[in-house]
Amino acid sequence: MSEPKPHIGVLLGGNSGEREVSLNSGRALVNAYKRLGYQVTAIDTADGPNLPATLLRTQIEVAVLALHGPGGEDGTLQGLLETMRIPYTGSGVTASAVCMDKVVTKRLLRDGDLPTPPWSEVTVEKGHITHRQPLPEGLQPPYFIKPLNAGSSVGVSKAQDSDNIDELLIQSAAEAAPDGEAVRILIEQEVQGTEVTLTILDKKSLPLIEIRPKKGFYSYGNKYTSGKTQYLIPPEKLGKETLDHATTVGLAAGQLLGCRGLYRVDMIIDEAGTPWILEANTLPGLTETSLAPKSAAADGITFEDLAERIVAGAGLA
Repeated sequence: MSEPKPHIGVLLGGNSGEREVSLNSGRALVNAYKRLGYQVTAIDTADGPNLPATLLRTQIEVAVLALHGPGGEDGTLQGLLETMRIPYTGSGVTASAVCMDKVVTKRLLRDGDLPTPPWSEVTVEKGHITHRQPLPEGLQPPYFIKPLNAGSSVGVSKAQDSDNIDELLIQSAAEAAPDGEAVRILIEQEVQGTEVTLTILDKKSLPLIEIRPKKGFYSYGNKYTSGKTQYLIPPEKLGKETLDHATTVGLAAGQLLGCRGLYRVDMIIDEAGTPWILEANTLPGLTETSLAPKSAAADGITFEDLAERIVAGAGLA
């Protein structure tokens, strides 16, 4: 006789700038688990103070995390679930916190001899730059401007030169934190090349995807608007040796950062074949346009199979 399936709680929504993406990911998972015959409860984490009581009241046995951004992907929720002894999906507390902070991630990658583009850091608070690190030697425009603790390309822009960089930094902070609270912003060297993402599931690499926006860079709009970006599996014009090397580097990054379950490593492969690591995403999106399901499908894994494997990997760090 097979064991009864656990009562799943899909945690979704939250209060970050990625709330809508999280709701879409969560709804897709809820529907998949229902089709698979699980008892499933959707739990919106937006009302944080009442979340522990909700988790106790619903008596879920496993938490499937469909959250993105601060409050769901940064280790805070993972710490609560650890305290309550509720098994959960995705990376643990430390890896979640590390990967949510792009500078901490980049420092660990650099110290681990894994390639990541040069960068500097600025703090913006209430529309003013309050702290600025000197640009490291060799850091030249064009730059990408990125909030350190946001995902889904929220607040990301590109500076072709240094003339309007302060304006872009302040704009980025306003998008990441509309209430004016202090935001750390990354100034990152652009690397010319092919943008790819590597999805990793239970320590196994899935097929690389080339990300090719039809216009501009991989912005929030290009990411979540159907038809604005081409996704190529396998990437075009890159040989097997280059793709194998990028896969090896991506796997090494995930291991170094302590990621587990389903996660993604985003990279740019330059003309010399070097894969430059941009970031690791510990809770990838699971919407219709999301990359992880595309990569899984290319490996013969249906969305329901992916959902099943995600919940099977739940645990406590």
